[in-house]
Amino acid sequence: MAKKDMYRRRLSHEEAQEGYLLIEKAELAFFPPEGEPFELDGREASVESYPCTCRGPEKPHRHWLVRVGGLRQGEVVEVMREGSATYSLRSGA
Repeated sequence: MAKKDMYRRRLSHEEAQEGYLLIEKAELAFFPPEGEPFELDGREASVESYPCTCRGPEKPHRHWLVRVGGLRQGEVVEVMREGSATYSLRSGA
């Protein structure tokens, strides 16, 4: 079975305002492991995570993200895998 070569997401207000792309847990395998640097459009990037209790204190979990600036709320962002540690980004309405 071939590996998926694209991650696609419509940016939320918070993602655009804070300058990141949220990575859904089910899609983590598309990216290098957390903290491992990779190239995204010629810049160094990495997957980061933070603890969260948005589902209530009885359901603690983590959110994963990649810092990406200059994107707008509602844009559809596509990240394509170009090589083992090289990715490109395309965005639009």
